[in-house]
Amino acid sequence: MIERRWLTAKECAEYLGLHLKTIYRAAKEGKLPYSKAEGIGVRIDKLALDQFLQARSVGPGEFGKELRRTK
Repeated sequence: MIERRWLTAKECAEYLGLHLKTIYRAAKEGKLPYSKAEGIGVRIDKLALDQFLQARSVGPGEFGKELRRTK
């Protein structure tokens, strides 16, 4: 079986376990790498997506630091 490199927005949402609207919002806000072609629609490069997420991963001791409020 050949694994496809380019995912639809729906496939990307399923791959990441997110809602479809979240994928479109992230793409629109520039938080998600994507391509858009007339007649084809939005496509997300799975390799670029994996690299994008890997580059932004945090270690176990750092999880949640950016979410905590500072007083």
